[in-house]
Amino acid sequence: MITGMSVFKKSVIFLAIVFMTMSGSVFGQYEFGVQPLLSYFRDAQRYELAFNYTMPSGYFEGVQQVNNGSYVGDTTVRRSIMSTGFGGSIGLTLPFKATGHISCWALAIQLGVNMNTWTDLNSTYGADGSLVVPTANALTASTMQIHLPIGVDWMVGNQAIKTQRLGFGASVGAGFIPQFNMTTVSQGAGLPTGERFGCTPYAKVDLAMRLGMVVKLRVMYTMGDISLIEVNHAIPGYTDGPFKVGTQSSLIFSLVLMPFSMGWHETDWYNTHDTYNQHDRLN
Repeated sequence: MITGMSVFKKSVIFLAIVFMTMSGSVFGQYEFGVQPLLSYFRDAQRYELAFNYTMPSGYFEGVQQVNNGSYVGDTTVRRSIMSTGFGGSIGLTLPFKATGHISCWALAIQLGVNMNTWTDLNSTYGADGSLVVPTANALTASTMQIHLPIGVDWMVGNQAIKTQRLGFGASVGAGFIPQFNMTTVSQGAGLPTGERFGCTPYAKVDLAMRLGMVVKLRVMYTMGDISLIEVNHAIPGYTDGPFKVGTQSSLIFSLVLMPFSMGWHETDWYNTHDTYNQHDRLN
């Protein structure tokens, strides 16, 4: 996982440098017209729906039992844990600076919810130091995250200028994710819900294809330490406590649909002029 994260981050940086270098010269002489920023909130054709598969990584910190066939004692540990989950969001990009004929800088905003599950919170240590996952009475936790990623994207291609003439598009972006996390433990009557605010940086890459409507594949990576829940006592039959669970990073894969992109007026079979530049012919 560490190697994959490193490759992803290096790829984002490389693509950003290449795109910014190319944007002023490769994509044409003309720049498409940018409208007043707030006017894009009324443009339904720029809205998108995302369906997320999330892979957060975090940590367990607290008391765990040691067993060698029978109970030996407790030890205090901090260990890495993984989670998976699903979610969705609604988003919008608001162009504010054209960088070429088919490219621009845009403010990117999303509002969404992810649900993640943390497992193996009451694993024990064997006599040889190995981690043993319980076959029964497993303790888990669930986190509902309400998030509002806000950042800046550099966009090129069909989704940047709303054109059906181009089959593909791409974007790279970075920003911050204000978020509110609500975490509950699966067992233990009367345990309070962990409620935590946080704000973490992110980087993302989008690839867009026109398949009737525009469909995008997105990879987003975010990192930052957020404590999700603290349990300050034992949960009988499950753990001797206390312990806490936190998140440190997350890799998110998204299928993004632009449902109103089928209404984009420019097409590739009857229109011989760019609708955003009447002086540039398509043939």
